Amino acid sequence: MLIIRKQQIQEFIARDETELTDVVRQAIRAANGDRVKDHNDVELNSMLKIGIDRARSRGLTFAEDIASFVAIMFEVAPRFDEQPDIRKVLEDPKFSPDIRMEQLFTCVDDAAWVEAGGLYQDSFWFPGKAASD
Repeated sequence: MLIIRKQQIQEFIARDETELTDVVRQAIRAANGDRVKDHNDVELNSMLKIGIDRARSRGLTFAEDIASFVAIMFEVAPRFDEQPDIRKVLEDPKFSPDIRMEQLFTCVDDAAWVEAGGLYQDSFWFPGKAASD
């Protein structure tokens, strides 16, 4: 019987940072096309790097978890993870990092997601530009 470990599956999804960025970019363009339509791939890649780094700072390592985290950053708010109920799940040591993303959707109520949506700021994605405006 062939057994494929989750880590091996991750390598099929994205073997390196470039492939991870490509996968996430394609997912974001498909899911959040209206929000990113005015950004070319160079700009979007810069935004994705910020998102990927933020996902990793939350202990996420699997490509699909990183992609989900970044997608939520675009859909809800770039700083959605600062909302207290969401942050609590993402930092909860009883959940291993590889299941924290799925726990968000079972442990966080709708009111918290609405509150997180209020954290949306376009300037988050371009910190250097915001400082010069």
